[in-house]
Amino acid sequence: MRKMFFFVLAAVALLLMVPAQNAQAQSRSETPKVEIGAQYSLLRFSDFDTTDSGVGARLTYNLSDNFGLETEFNFFPQERLNFANLTSPDTRRTQGLFGAKYGVRTSKAGIFGKIRPGFIRFGEGSSPLGVSATEFALDIGGVVELYPTRPVALRLDVGNTLIRFGSLGGGFTSNNLQISTGVAFRF
Repeated sequence: MRKMFFFVLAAVALLLMVPAQNAQAQSRSETPKVEIGAQYSLLRFSDFDTTDSGVGARLTYNLSDNFGLETEFNFFPQERLNFANLTSPDTRRTQGLFGAKYGVRTSKAGIFGKIRPGFIRFGEGSSPLGVSATEFALDIGGVVELYPTRPVALRLDVGNTLIRFGSLGGGFTSNNLQISTGVAFRF
């Protein structure tokens, strides 16, 4: 997993070094400023041999063709019995990420690196004895977007979601593969 982390980190660094060039067919004024999207997400908790699936929403504000600010929330509704032996007997997860993407874009596609700090909340489920905790998360990875029409974007995210288990597991950081796919409407 450590090799994957360094691979993703190197890919993001390379994307950030790519010269910001605009495609001839597209000027800055043609890139929609706001994107509102929905996605399906898989989060692989590597240290606990568990994979969760969930749904989420994303809001992006494009400052330029190459740089955007993003907010994303995901909800993983599966209740895990003694999830990682860290939280309540029945727990669901909520994730919030806030950060930036940077890369290159044409009128038909874009490829970006992303870095988004945030949190993951291991919350109460149906158990009346539930315990909850909120842990720091950092999503580092890449994004591929396709633009079949100007107001629609199809998106694939692949990243390493680092989670710092401080209050729950005695203090360790976990590398976790997260893959999301979705659609966005651009204004």
